[in-house]
Amino acid sequence: MLKTNNIQIEKIKLAGTNISAILEDPEVQPEKYYFLKDRLTTYKFYINSEYSIKSEINYDESSKLLSIGIDIIIPDHYIPDDTKKANEILMDPINMFQIFYDAQNKIYDRKHLKKY
Repeated sequence: MLKTNNIQIEKIKLAGTNISAILEDPEVQPEKYYFLKDRLTTYKFYINSEYSIKSEINYDESSKLLSIGIDIIIPDHYIPDDTKKANEILMDPINMFQIFYDAQNKIYDRKHLKKY
């Protein structure tokens, strides 16, 4: 289960807002990590092409902890003045990532179950 460990939102000088998040999944087997690592590189295709995204995936095999760091820059012209709507837009890429991650886990589980 993916848990959000830390989210930071900050206005940057380049006319955008940076969202940084660290997400962790504490129960990942090595085979699943390699599958997810490959699949997670495609996440950028699921968000607005004007957003800038960088991600870093780390795995500690001894503790089976998968850690994913994501930095997304959203151009200011996408962020409305209304605070509630702005928060929704800023959190949308992180929420979407969690949905994407869950879907990739289900795909892996279905493939893995077919082997047995």
